[in-house]
Amino acid sequence: MEAEGLDAGRVASILVAIVCMAVAHFLVKHEILHLAIAVLVLPLGCIWYGSEIGFFVGMPAAGKDGPGDTVGTAIRIVGWIVLFAILAGLILLALNE
Repeated sequence: MEAEGLDAGRVASILVAIVCMAVAHFLVKHEILHLAIAVLVLPLGCIWYGSEIGFFVGMPAAGKDGPGDTVGTAIRIVGWIVLFAILAGLILLALNE
């Protein structure tokens, strides 16, 4: 499993989440900020703890490059897709106002 320190993926995900919150606060209605914060928790959890979730969902902890690590990588990828989808949705809302 990975160390609990801040790696590049975690820092990048936090920066994208901050951009999402800034767009929600300054460009869209202020009430959307609360919803954005609540919704951002899931993709950030998937990005930060994808390996742990992958090993937890029943795949054997066969070490690095095992089935659990593959599932964890897929969970991280889905987390990034959802995070960028949230950002795109907020930008579309901002453009429509």
